[in-house]
Amino acid sequence: MFLPLQIQMDNRPCLIVGGSTVAARKCSKLLAYGARITAVAPVFCDDPVWQLPQVTTIVAPYDCSRLDGMLLVIAATDDPAVNQTVLEDAANRGILAQRVDHPDAGDFLLPATLRRGTLTVSFATDGLNPAFSRALRDEAAARYDDSYGRYCALTEELRNSATWGQLTTEQRRRSLRAMARAAATVLGLLKVNNEAAARDLLAEAAGLQPPVAPVPTLVSLIGAGPGDPGLITVKGAQRLQQAEVVLHDGYANPLLLKLYCPFAEQIDVGKHKGGVCLSQDQINTLLLEKAATGALVVRLKGGDPLMFGRGGEEARLLADHGIPFEIIPGVSSGLAVPAYAGIPVTDRAFASSVGFYSMHKKEGKGLSEQEWQRMAQGPDTLVLLMGSTVLGDIAENLIRHGRSPATPVALITKGSHPAQTRYLATLATIAELAAAHNPERPGLVVVGNVVNVIPAMDWFPCTTITDQV
Repeated sequence: MFLPLQIQMDNRPCLIVGGSTVAARKCSKLLAYGARITAVAPVFCDDPVWQLPQVTTIVAPYDCSRLDGMLLVIAATDDPAVNQTVLEDAANRGILAQRVDHPDAGDFLLPATLRRGTLTVSFATDGLNPAFSRALRDEAAARYDDSYGRYCALTEELRNSATWGQLTTEQRRRSLRAMARAAATVLGLLKVNNEAAARDLLAEAAGLQPPVAPVPTLVSLIGAGPGDPGLITVKGAQRLQQAEVVLHDGYANPLLLKLYCPFAEQIDVGKHKGGVCLSQDQINTLLLEKAATGALVVRLKGGDPLMFGRGGEEARLLADHGIPFEIIPGVSSGLAVPAYAGIPVTDRAFASSVGFYSMHKKEGKGLSEQEWQRMAQGPDTLVLLMGSTVLGDIAENLIRHGRSPATPVALITKGSHPAQTRYLATLATIAELAAAHNPERPGLVVVGNVVNVIPAMDWFPCTTITDQV
């Protein structure tokens, strides 16, 4: 079992046995951390690393005397016998050794490493699958951006200050813990390039300067996607991980909160049928209050924050109060739910236009005659959100304004969830089918010939109920 351990490598002597491209990669890794390299091999590849001033190359076969004075050695030849000899010679001298052809047989591993300033994030699999370690490292690169290095630089700046030198050991421990707790807010300020506010906040947390008034920091309006937690964007997931306060609605998958921000303050502001619900005015007040504390606030909304959501209203509210915000789009349920049900909202063979409609208008108003007429005679495909409660009105009005009663219709509930169900009928029969089965709510309705594509695109497990006897 390998113990993760950081070793000071500046100007420390290390030996590379071998001149192959693999040896060159190992040499480059050690050089990146300041090591001084001696490399011995009968032949060296043409990698430019061998020409660097920090590297001494010796064109000769391996000899155990080359180990004298070395901190560690890497055996990277094409000859397993030579590599094993290097390990045995190193063990006799108490020198740490690794052989690249059998890394688990040596004393140490070089993990896949990500550096952000003085922050190091490493991944290793005890030599079983280095490619997987590198893949995890590359994935982490998106999570730990440059702001983490800048946070560490601010920490170093404070620790080098004269005030820090006057603290007792216990005061320094408390300060470091407080700086860690403030990291999420400081990182948020750094992400919007507010370096001065980040420095002041970190210094205040460490007890190195008087308290300053809370500075409203970034509010992120994030689309969570329609239900499948895998549909949140990378950027949306990153912001959730940094959040200190999350105001979420009832359509965002709760698993996202457990995965990405289990320690954040989580406030349910969703509209729940039959339960206690906050009005939009109350949500606005809460959003402003939390932002004013200087916390990193996320407003997490199912689907896309602007597509039939109130993200636009909330963004304008924040702008009116001088609070910085960003909008991180999400995968709209109007696109994702039909796709999970095997329905393309447009298709060259069936539909060249699509219209998205919300069936819940402001203050409960219904659609006008002109709006029904435009829907019935307009786009080839209609995608109607929150339409399951008014299926009878939808069918009646579309038929009355010119759509054929035989037009295919799909009602989809629990879209993109494992419990997804689709009800397939026509405009003439969909209301009766729904009345007979009492579908869950909310539901999304698709009207148009694209519904007929389902048999050829039925890829996601789904319960299907039809009007066929």
